[in-house]
Amino acid sequence: MKISVIIVTRNRKDDLKVTIEGFLRQTHPDKEVIVIDNASDDGTREMMKYDYPRMQYMWLPDNFDIRSINIGIEMSSGEIIWRTDSDSHPESEHAFEDVLEIFAKNPDIDIIATEDIEVRKGGWAWDWYPIEIDKTNIPPNGFKAHFFPGSGAAIKRKVFDRIGGFWEFGFEELDFCTRAIVAGFNISYFPNIRTLHYASKQDRYNPNRWIMISKQFIRYNWRYFPFFRAWGRTTMIFYFQILHAISQKLPVLSIIEGMLGMMAVTISTIRNERNVVPKSKLKDITLGAGIFKVQMRFFTQKFLNKVWKKS
Repeated sequence: MKISVIIVTRNRKDDLKVTIEGFLRQTHPDKEVIVIDNASDDGTREMMKYDYPRMQYMWLPDNFDIRSINIGIEMSSGEIIWRTDSDSHPESEHAFEDVLEIFAKNPDIDIIATEDIEVRKGGWAWDWYPIEIDKTNIPPNGFKAHFFPGSGAAIKRKVFDRIGGFWEFGFEELDFCTRAIVAGFNISYFPNIRTLHYASKQDRYNPNRWIMISKQFIRYNWRYFPFFRAWGRTTMIFYFQILHAISQKLPVLSIIEGMLGMMAVTISTIRNERNVVPKSKLKDITLGAGIFKVQMRFFTQKFLNKVWKKS
């Protein structure tokens, strides 16, 4: 079974090279790596031309953010799409073989979420899973999941054929997973399949990034949750995002722009994008975890990262 790795990049030449080499080391022979470049001007084009002349590579004249992954999927030919970032690759060179074995033994699994290891933050695993689990005792079919980290996930092509690709940058994985779950697909989390995420610093602390993420998070909630639940979640997200911006010492004007943007996207989504998830699927898209618990987990992780940096 062929695996297609789709990498979207922009001005991350050095991290991209590490990423590509990590995937080329995979022992599974039937694979392809496709790189979609969102208008890089840091020498990425030259590196790809001279170091990887036979690899599928497309340079785009504009930055189409994460939506460019949809172009890569159209170019690919694998039965499995490996969703990744340009600063991430599997820790084990046998990861592809492990994933294919899981799919073979569990035909009802459609998406495999891997463990995200934050290499530059002390090598900690991103604590994204919202409920307590024993990672030393992983069931044969993994842990039921509602999400996958964008740094590493294996997705059957039939999922894309049914529900389409990713929306704009910002909670694109969560939106994709929600649509997949509603369509009847199953996501499983395997903490023993580890992805090394180097968390490139390129544009990571750009105020525009915070603004976009804040708006997309609000958009997601108003798109899928019943009105009063969406209202409660939005209120919580709004205050937590402001707190996050203050902790990141973002400019006041950026914070004001973000606040206005969150209000505007609320109105826009209510008017144009409401697609409320069936009541029977609501627990599946949250695993029963409330928004307060999710946000507190996020801020705890941020706090621990800051402590590690100072130590």
